Amino acid sequence: MRLLADDSYFETIKVSKVALLKVVLILFSCAISVVHIESFYYQYNYPKWVVFDLFCIFLISLSVYFSPRISVNIVSLLVGLLSLYMLFSLMWVPNRFEGIQFIIRFLAAVISIFTLASLIKKERLIDILTESVFYSSVVFCVVLAYERYWLGIPYGNTNFSPIGFVNYLGQVLNIWIPILVLSIYIKRKSIAHLVLGLASLMLLMNLLVESNTRGTILGLLSAEILVLLLVLIKTKKFAFKYLSISFVFVLAVGTFSYWKNSGTGKLEEQVQSIQNMDTGRDNIFLNTLDMVKDNPFGVGVNNFEFVHQKYAKAGTSESSPYVSRYQVLLSPYNIILKFYSELGLIGGSLFALLYGWVLFRALRNLLNGNFIDAWIFMAVFSLSFHAMFSSVYLTPVSLFFSVILFSVVFSKEKPNTQFTSIGKRRSILILLPVALSLTYLSVVKTASGYLTAKGARLGETSLVEKALKINPQDYFAAVRLSDLYLYKERNKDAALKSLEHAINLYPYHVYLLIRAAELSLQLGLTEKAKKYKQRALDIYPSNYRASVIDTEGK
Repeated sequence: MRLLADDSYFETIKVSKVALLKVVLILFSCAISVVHIESFYYQYNYPKWVVFDLFCIFLISLSVYFSPRISVNIVSLLVGLLSLYMLFSLMWVPNRFEGIQFIIRFLAAVISIFTLASLIKKERLIDILTESVFYSSVVFCVVLAYERYWLGIPYGNTNFSPIGFVNYLGQVLNIWIPILVLSIYIKRKSIAHLVLGLASLMLLMNLLVESNTRGTILGLLSAEILVLLLVLIKTKKFAFKYLSISFVFVLAVGTFSYWKNSGTGKLEEQVQSIQNMDTGRDNIFLNTLDMVKDNPFGVGVNNFEFVHQKYAKAGTSESSPYVSRYQVLLSPYNIILKFYSELGLIGGSLFALLYGWVLFRALRNLLNGNFIDAWIFMAVFSLSFHAMFSSVYLTPVSLFFSVILFSVVFSKEKPNTQFTSIGKRRSILILLPVALSLTYLSVVKTASGYLTAKGARLGETSLVEKALKINPQDYFAAVRLSDLYLYKERNKDAALKSLEHAINLYPYHVYLLIRAAELSLQLGLTEKAKKYKQRALDIYPSNYRASVIDTEGK
């Protein structure tokens, strides 16, 4: 797939517009790396998704302005077929809103990748990527240091850094670390760039050591080894510069260890941690495969989290980790399994082919290109490795930088207009609905999330009612509304009705089913209580709270 601009447009943006575009993208990259607003239930992802959506809307608008033609080739065919199958799967999903939003964001991300790749020469796009990573990492480090060491804000797994959850930082470091090394090397003659870059790199490496995100560590080191071998085969020379990441990582382990007054203990801990890779991922993968077997057409686009608890084997030795009475698993921690579980054999295979094409292009660029392509491949491979064990691409910051990274992978030195293509008018008729839909869905999701968090915090039932009216498929708003009806309004009937609304969206959520059984029993609805109790026990047979619900009147 390519969005093709005429030569005159390409020359226009090359000469007079790319500098402004570069500044805008750097501002987006800095904003998404650090923005977080306490007004939302989860202060990190909500505002970051807004920045990502605005970024995509901006690029799609840019594409419409330059009147592109969408090329018809293997990539556009795969994207089209995959998108159609996603739409088809909406027929049986529990939560249709989440499915639609995923489809629109997927299309927006793909269009953004090929807008950049089509309108900007590879050399300038590499400059945009390296500068975006450089400035965003510097701003990120400054904000982190300010919050941790100046303000003294306590931090843990959920607020480990300005990016949010501890593992989310590791996903971004798959891109930041190799591209930051490349940026430092390219502009090594600038003292300011060199000093700021090295300082940021050391802090990021220390954060990686502290977070102990093994997927990132193994991904980076594996990518480094693979690039070394490929370059050795290609040039017959051992390129020591590609060992930069290993060198800085060992240095970071050493500095972190002594900073914590533990000698070389952290290095030993890292090695031991990597050797003992018992994270329960094998149970997740096996239970997800059970989902695929039972649902050959998939459970529906972006609805893994709403169905997986049925297959999670909660309370057994084969249980998916992080699944309990209260918790659910948001993804299978494997991007390929996510698509196979949600879109079945057809949709999963289409995505696997599409993703394989990205890896092939990155590898081909490495074999035919220069040292810059080697560092780009290192980032792509590291990211892909981590995506097999984490929710990479499903979080806003990792997806944002992946869009810019993949645009470099698909970019060329000059525009290629030799493809069969859809006319400009028809292309615009495809692009505009995506931008408008993304705008609408982003506003709905953000407004509903904001009102739910504010209403729950202030105890204002009307605000949460308004949130659910704006987005009737906001399950979190339905749960919070049930709490307010029960504890503030003392209205058990309304509380049960709101809870049942949430259960329709989250049919296998054990906690919701147990609460519905208890409320039904309090209202004298014995048969309904039996039904919800049995549904909870079918999913979690050993759950004590469900088992003691007395539906027999003893």
